[in-house]
This record gives sequence, C-alpha cells and structure tokens, in this order.
Amino acid sequence: MTRPKMIRLEKSTDGIRVYCASCPHWHSFKFTMGAAHSSASVHEANVHPGEYRARNAAKMYARRHPDTPGTITNV
Repeated sequence: MTRPKMIRLEKSTDGIRVYCASCPHWHSFKFTMGAAHSSASVHEANVHPGEYRARNAAKMYARRHPDTPGTITNV
C-alpha cells in the first residue's frame, strides 16, 4: 500500500501553487520551481517532521537543475 502524497505542486502560467493535503488551511504561491520546492520543504520540516518526500524531491530537483539559482539549501 502506498502513502498518499501530502504536498503537491501545481504549475500554471502565473506560477506554482503549493498545498498540503493534510493541512487544508496552508498553501503557498511561488514564481519558480526552486522556491516552490523550498517552501514545501520548510512546511514539511516544521509541520510534518516524520515525512521526507518534499525534502527529497527538493534535493532531486536541485541535482537535476544545478544551474538554476534557487533557495534550496540545507533541506
């Protein structure tokens, strides 16, 4: 059985909306994917400390896009 994804990133023409399925009151809007991954990582670390999916996804994104300036550090 797989665990449901808690934090989702939805891309649109204006930017990226970040929301958490477990926290219906929390959401974020960022203009770059790096910033969106960083926002998801911070939320996950602060509110869902036992989960690591968003932080792992942020690290993988940073590895795949090393030339992209972003805020993904120490996640």
